[in-house]
Amino acid sequence: RHVQKPHLSFWIVAIAGLIWNLMGSMNYIMQTNPETVAQMPDVYQMIINGRPSWATAGFAIAVFGGSVGCILLLLRKNVAVPVFMLSLAGIVLTVIHATMLVGMVPSSVLSVLVGGALLWYATIARRKNWLG
Repeated sequence: RHVQKPHLSFWIVAIAGLIWNLMGSMNYIMQTNPETVAQMPDVYQMIINGRPSWATAGFAIAVFGGSVGCILLLLRKNVAVPVFMLSLAGIVLTVIHATMLVGMVPSSVLSVLVGGALLWYATIARRKNWLG
């Protein structure tokens, strides 16, 4: 099987996805600092301070998995696809928790859409033999 040269959109999607997930990773790290959390709006403090371990794990898997998935995509590795599946599962856990606390919010919808789009694009890249 011959690995094909990817389209320009591949690089744009992979880099944009990496930036998105690195921002999410920074957000996760900031949420581990109580002083930073205390400066956030009340609704965010409620979500963060009341987050059970399964939701915290979901958040970590979502953002760090998404970052690793994008790096693997940039390296053109097939393993990016299952990593994005894992990341999307983490996103879903995070969204379930946030929705239970405060209802559905636009950032939750956006996170699911971005995670799903990255998985979808990675499967397209694999099918087009852009990944090896």
